[in-house]
Amino acid sequence: MHKTTGKRSLEKYKVFPIIAWGLTLLFAFFVYNITTELQGVTSQLQTQADQLQVQIDNSDAHSADFDALQDSRYGSQNQE
Repeated sequence: MHKTTGKRSLEKYKVFPIIAWGLTLLFAFFVYNITTELQGVTSQLQTQADQLQVQIDNSDAHSADFDALQDSRYGSQNQE
């Protein structure tokens, strides 16, 4: 038992394809912006990781006092 109320479906409106394509293009632009932003951040993180690796490779790991280095950078938090 279907009652016809005289309402049209959304797809039957003349402006529907324009709105649908507009939203589709806006979503594609949104995804493109997120992708390029993520690519930039990934590139920066890779650069930082490479710089840290160079610092590690250039330091004398056998005689390095990493606890003293950490205390000098972040301050001693285990003061009793």
